[in-house]
Amino acid sequence: MILSLILSLMVALFWLKRFRKLDKYEKEPERLIYLTFFAGALATAPALLLEFPFQMNTRVASPLRELFLSFLWVGMVEEFFKYLAVRLTVYRSKDFNELMDGMIYMISAALGFATMENVGYMLGFGLFVGLFRTVISYLAHVSFSAILGYYLAKSKIEGQRGWLWVGFGLAIALHWLYDAFLVGGNVKRSGIFLSVSIVLWVFGLVLTFILAKKAQALSPFRTVHLLPRRLTRPCQACGKTVSTKAWICHHCGEPLKLEEEEVTLKA
Repeated sequence: MILSLILSLMVALFWLKRFRKLDKYEKEPERLIYLTFFAGALATAPALLLEFPFQMNTRVASPLRELFLSFLWVGMVEEFFKYLAVRLTVYRSKDFNELMDGMIYMISAALGFATMENVGYMLGFGLFVGLFRTVISYLAHVSFSAILGYYLAKSKIEGQRGWLWVGFGLAIALHWLYDAFLVGGNVKRSGIFLSVSIVLWVFGLVLTFILAKKAQALSPFRTVHLLPRRLTRPCQACGKTVSTKAWICHHCGEPLKLEEEEVTLKA
């Protein structure tokens, strides 16, 4: 149990460090990152309770149609609880203020969720299965949730709830079809089904990086980040970089103190 937890956690933190690099212009506080990670880990408990009857149904001989319907439910439950891990923790934080933030926080929750899920697989099916899942399943969870996170942030920033439903639709559809074709391919010994699951896995990751690039381009902090160093200064309250011409810090909202300028008198 302890070994499974340590290995699953180490890999999750490795992926978290990698994906945090996407947040180029305003890094999110580590306390909030790990808060959502922990909340995502806790979210596995209620998700498992709701999934259990359907998982039992798929393990028993289940026809293909039942298997696909079962995984639709699984996708809905898991994406909802990962979303809830963010919604109930950092969503109202003043640090959640750009599109990339939604992606990063949802990725954190997804990796927390994937960690606990992987511990269960290691205990049930062995170490090798768990190690295989640290790449395939971790990145699947990351991509599904990152896509939802982008539209969650877009919904919050633009004040249009419709974007949230777009995010849920994409995340649940990808999660559902990926799981269903992967398990269906193993159950039916179908190379075609397995190939479709791989295509969906790749598509999810590609879409994640496309949305991340878009979020970077639309970041309100991009301009200040790209300014020459002589045109920026640190905020006295939070220490983050702001324009020398700014009156209020766009990171923490605190008013900026005027800097004393040295005046040289020439004879």
